Amino acid sequence: MNVGTEKSIGPKARNNRRDFLRIAGVMGIVVTAGALSACGGSSEKSKTIKMTKEMTFNPATLTIKRGETVTWKNDYDLVHTATADPSKVEDQTLVELPAGAAAWDSGNIAKDQEWSHTFESPGNYRYVCLPHLMAGMVGEIIVE
Repeated sequence: MNVGTEKSIGPKARNNRRDFLRIAGVMGIVVTAGALSACGGSSEKSKTIKMTKEMTFNPATLTIKRGETVTWKNDYDLVHTATADPSKVEDQTLVELPAGAAAWDSGNIAKDQEWSHTFESPGNYRYVCLPHLMAGMVGEIIVE
């Protein structure tokens, strides 16, 4: 048994090892960047709310900064709305607006259509989908 002896690694093996490590490093950067993007690293994704076939807003709660715009996009065949207008709901506690903020309503948003609203007043906005209110389709925007 040859304890303590090292085998000589030829130049081709060293180059293969370096190439492998270089490629692995690049792949690690690519995977990390993709993971960060999926976690909200992209500001565009964090400002879009999808209206789903499950009768939900996704995400249900979104935190943004004052002056930012949120876009609601309908991904399903049924018409949805994004409504923060207490006069349009029977139970007005389902809708919340900060002091001084104007009520808003998207109107009907058909499949593959979208609607946007810019938030100027800080505070909590609770809104609903009028056609699916009984299904519990409620969302919240928190403006910092």
